[in-house]
Amino acid sequence: MVSRDSSLDTFYKPGIFSTNDKVTIKFKEETNLNLKQIVCWPDTLTETKEFIKKNLNISEAPNFNKGFVNDKNSIWRIEPLKWWILKNVLKLPSELGTNLDLSHAFTSINIKGENASLLLNRFLPLDLRETVFEDNSSASSAIHHVSIKLLKFSKNNYQIFIPRGFAISTWEILLESSKQFGYEVLER
Repeated sequence: MVSRDSSLDTFYKPGIFSTNDKVTIKFKEETNLNLKQIVCWPDTLTETKEFIKKNLNISEAPNFNKGFVNDKNSIWRIEPLKWWILKNVLKLPSELGTNLDLSHAFTSINIKGENASLLLNRFLPLDLRETVFEDNSSASSAIHHVSIKLLKFSKNNYQIFIPRGFAISTWEILLESSKQFGYEVLER
């Protein structure tokens, strides 16, 4: 895998930042992102789902705005005809659709902790309650007019994907708002 420079390099300062020694949010940039996108043609949706199931050895391809994660696979149906693959490599045959490597296009940040949902709801017009935005859910949204993708792995454990050109400004916004909760930036 190709190593790439982080878009947050000069702004990524690991440590604990809290006024009362309480940390309720943790951030970690996911370095050397491996993000592949597959998109099927409208008339090959059924065949593409079968291809995904067979080649990733999973029981069902994820439904729209849902994901499937285990120790070998992390696949998310981001749009009706589009999937993101984070762990495994899957190349869709050209008769079914197209493939695109998005690894260099995004900065990915894991946000977790007891106030992670509360922080994200300061910016995202999404209902992040457990009963609505369940584990292995995804959404497209925006933070200060910057389009982002949000993946939820488990309760208060999210990963956001920010276009690299907007990573620094979004990072600064997230950290500034996290001061009220106490936060930690983890080593990469």
